[in-house]
Amino acid sequence: MLNLHSRILHPFAGPAHHVPAPTVIAPTSEPLSVFLLWLLAAVLTFWSFGFTTVMGSDLWLALASGRWIWETSSLKFKDPWSFTRLGQAWMNQEWLSDLIFHAWSRWFGMATLVWWKWSVLVAAFVLVFLALRKISGNSLAAYLAALLGIAIGAPHFDVRPHLYSVLGFALLLHVAVQPSRFRWPVIVGFLFWVNLHGGFFFGLVALTVILFIARLLGESSRNAFALWLGCLAAGLANPHGPEAYIFPLHYVLNPQSLFLRVGEWTPPWEAGGTRSVLYFPAAFVFVLSVIGAFVARLHRRQPRLTYTGIVLGLLTLAMSLKSRRFIPLFGIAQGFLLAPVLTLYISRLAGRFHVVRWTVFRQYLLPMLATALGALWLHPYPLSSRAFLFLTNEDSLPVEAVSVAETNELSGKVFSFYPWGGYVDLRSQGRLKVYIDGRDDTVFDDETYRRYSRVLGVEEGWQDIVDGSGAEYFLWPRHQRKQVDTLRDSGKWRALYADRTAVLLIRSDMPRPGPLLPSPDSPWREVALGWRAASAKNFAEAEKRFRHALEMMPNLRIACEWLANIYARSDRMGQAEATLNDCQRLFPDPERYDELLTFFRTRADTEL
Repeated sequence: MLNLHSRILHPFAGPAHHVPAPTVIAPTSEPLSVFLLWLLAAVLTFWSFGFTTVMGSDLWLALASGRWIWETSSLKFKDPWSFTRLGQAWMNQEWLSDLIFHAWSRWFGMATLVWWKWSVLVAAFVLVFLALRKISGNSLAAYLAALLGIAIGAPHFDVRPHLYSVLGFALLLHVAVQPSRFRWPVIVGFLFWVNLHGGFFFGLVALTVILFIARLLGESSRNAFALWLGCLAAGLANPHGPEAYIFPLHYVLNPQSLFLRVGEWTPPWEAGGTRSVLYFPAAFVFVLSVIGAFVARLHRRQPRLTYTGIVLGLLTLAMSLKSRRFIPLFGIAQGFLLAPVLTLYISRLAGRFHVVRWTVFRQYLLPMLATALGALWLHPYPLSSRAFLFLTNEDSLPVEAVSVAETNELSGKVFSFYPWGGYVDLRSQGRLKVYIDGRDDTVFDDETYRRYSRVLGVEEGWQDIVDGSGAEYFLWPRHQRKQVDTLRDSGKWRALYADRTAVLLIRSDMPRPGPLLPSPDSPWREVALGWRAASAKNFAEAEKRFRHALEMMPNLRIACEWLANIYARSDRMGQAEATLNDCQRLFPDPERYDELLTFFRTRADTEL
């Protein structure tokens, strides 16, 4: 029997006497053509989960940061964009990702970043599928387990650097399968990972679990400790040195930090933030997988893989229960145990059928069905850079407001909506200094975020915070009218610009920058002009503007939806519904479609 006490005290010591038999990797017996068919099914299916629409600051901040690094040729990070922390230290752990984003956009165009997202996401889950296939010896089980994993994490897959950590964890699964291989590549991988995303710290923890369990069960080579030290040393190769290891622990050391109330850091059961419908059912499935593994004695047949799967699953489950941002990691980890458990039940099911017929069915028909399913899911979406507008929710950003600010060379301090901060940083190139943006505590302190939160929540004294902030402009969403109306009615602020998305106020004691020059002709300008015409109930002019916007940018969904709204307000419901169907064909969103259709039918003479 294994001496667990000595193994815990000396996890990297030589193998003990009386160790369990080494874990045997399950062989996969299927023709190459069948494997390639499964691989095609995996690619198409996983690609179909790459169309999450998220409005966030991270992408715009990454692009702004990458441009700043490119132009300054410096890795000495001092805040260049806010007026509250200007010149203060900035903990930028994702500088290499930022530089890649900027270079990609510079060479191929910003909208083509959707291909970056799809490439990294599909590569990550194809690697997960291949690792689970090695563990289980069954392509169907590996496909289903990986499918559940990507479905769990899908709501969190944004165009931002965190996908590198998803890819890094997927690569670590292959180390878990065969810990005696991939030595130098793992060290080199951590050398890049530490500069791509802060999730490298989790990667090191996961690697520690993998190597520790392998050594504990006597299934690891003697230089495992050297591998671990090499990865630890590789993590120091970053602009911030040892602080890159300390910084990820600051939430543990400071659990009362207000930044833990930012949507992605909150627990998955709380309101607000991104929600994964499958997360809690998947957690239940994971518990059943653990029970099933012991009932089927997988811990005897594949001890190292089984215990590694249990520990990684429990670790990522605990992390994701604390913060929803870790849900994608749990999605990957749960498959490590689910795939071999599914294999056992699939084998039992196969035994009920004639062997020849089951073999034909399993080897050819099932991957063909999976391929067809993936293609069916993928078909409605735009498989081109046109998807960028939808995946980033660009039409919910103050595009035209910032264009007007650019045209009129506005500069100064702006109290802007938090999710818009990164976009203002990117577009204004520092001419407009923001109060706060999405860099959170890598730059800003708790007090700055507390004050912003009071303004957002319209809490007592919020107006004094805006007035006393030193901001010269106030940029806010039009639909949050209370802040805008209160500031304007106070006499201390006056409207400078407004459109269907944003309102820009200026302090009353500042000289008005003359009559505003119109921004260059663009579809966004046409939408703004169409909105103004619609607000004045000049429906003919509004229709003309929205149609022109769609001629200039056929995938501009907001112009399409406003055109439908004009038809509804003009008592042309048939045209409104037909146009709304056209909008859905640009990018399918059934929930959005139902809401708009209900709105048009019940409040036909009301603008969106």
